[in-house]
Amino acid sequence: MAWYRPRYDKPDYSHLSGRTPEQAFAEAYAKPNFGDRHGRWPERVNNQIIILFEGRDQLHVSDAVAAFAARFPSERHTPAFTAERAGNALSWGVRLGFLKESVEGGRYVWTLPDRQPWYETDGRGHARQIRGLPDGEQAALNRKRAAQEKTRATIRRREALSRDTAIEALVNDIIILRPDAVAPDAGIWRDALPNAPLPQTILAIRPMVIEAHHAMEPRAQRDWQRHLEAVAYSARWDATHRPPLPMQPAPDEDDALSDEDAAALGDLG
Repeated sequence: MAWYRPRYDKPDYSHLSGRTPEQAFAEAYAKPNFGDRHGRWPERVNNQIIILFEGRDQLHVSDAVAAFAARFPSERHTPAFTAERAGNALSWGVRLGFLKESVEGGRYVWTLPDRQPWYETDGRGHARQIRGLPDGEQAALNRKRAAQEKTRATIRRREALSRDTAIEALVNDIIILRPDAVAPDAGIWRDALPNAPLPQTILAIRPMVIEAHHAMEPRAQRDWQRHLEAVAYSARWDATHRPPLPMQPAPDEDDALSDEDAAALGDLG
């Protein structure tokens, strides 16, 4: 059977042709043209607006587009496109309830009373509101989430304890076989050691490396152990299979005596 690649239509932005940023913003704010209440969009737009309001108490129409362009820049985006994204995001913020709209001096003003996320996406990809609920619902949800977090913490701790011996042995192997091995300031090392002064030799931060998995979720713990296994395997292979460096011949020693030494020996005779 022939391999099939699905085809997707390219997004059409022809509606922005001839539109000023102000017009594009107003039209998207009045009627958002992308986003929904059911998938990952509520969490995504919630996080966008939290970032948008960093260091700000409120946004006016005049600076909303500029603020969005500064927070989410791209050379490919035209001013009208950026304005449309900003209007779309702010409109959804109001519709989802975490962004407040008011009018001051005849112009729109937006405020973000709660800087904590109101929405998250569950494991099935469904949107879930976690803040801003009516008091009774919020209290019940808070109790449920606290119980879930307690269970997750127990699983995380149990998983970490089960890996302690293996991870310590791997780190020791790496240090013994490759004493100058460095933990880089990138990738899984930076994720595992967010507070470590990287780059740094593993030897210098050995206790932090050995304990890092205790702050991770079980899946991340498994990935971390596998990474250390790969590093240790590489160190063992080098120690076993890599040929030794060629020995440099020692310089020929001159058996001739210096004039001073010869004279001294002559005096002794």
